[in-house]
Amino acid sequence: MKHVIATWLSVAILIITSWWAHALERCDISSKTGDICLCGLSELHPTQAAVGMMEVRIRAEKLRQKKQGRSEEAFLKYLEKHDRIEPVVVGPSGVLYITDHHHLARALREIGVVVTYCRVLDNMSNSSPEKFWKSLQDRNEIHLEDGQGKIITPAELPTTIDALQDDPFRSLAGAVREACGFKKQSESASSTNYLEFEWADYLRANWAKTDIPIASINENFDSATKAALDLATQKEAAALPGYTGRASCN
Repeated sequence: MKHVIATWLSVAILIITSWWAHALERCDISSKTGDICLCGLSELHPTQAAVGMMEVRIRAEKLRQKKQGRSEEAFLKYLEKHDRIEPVVVGPSGVLYITDHHHLARALREIGVVVTYCRVLDNMSNSSPEKFWKSLQDRNEIHLEDGQGKIITPAELPTTIDALQDDPFRSLAGAVREACGFKKQSESASSTNYLEFEWADYLRANWAKTDIPIASINENFDSATKAALDLATQKEAAALPGYTGRASCN
């Protein structure tokens, strides 16, 4: 009898959470600037080609712990409370483009999350592709480099979160930032978008000074982070935005 009750309780929870997900407004071509709505992670189109997969794995593990014991609704409320909302622009034909939080989106995918909250920054569904991409570039809301730091065109961007490439130097840049090796002056200013990629490019250009092969950065991430912090304190890095000259927050 207890088994039957438990089974029906599980079914009831699934029905309630499914109803809740469908009851909330979904982001679509009619969404307005400022709207907070639900969007499917598989529907989001990146505005950058790469992420740091080590950083994704670290975030995914933290999110997995937060997700344990929470219903779908409770977990999304947790994300909302901690401002883990995906910023999106509605592009031509109603396509949803995220302009930040790519690592968060990929980490959520890694732990099996299907939908999340999105905040609509703008609706440009009636714009031509040329006008749309120019607008994103003018607002510094697109990063046109692949996982090796090579310049690409908007047409070469991946069309799904799952197709994001790995740039190990982006993971190292994130680790340097966590260690206070650099900092953003303003978290909300668009001028600081992709700041970590500037540091990733610096680390990439100077990595030959270390004795760690690029191919083994992820496997030897602790050692690679120490080498990256050493590079971040050198005088060549002083011209980079957010430079602190520090190798530790202590």
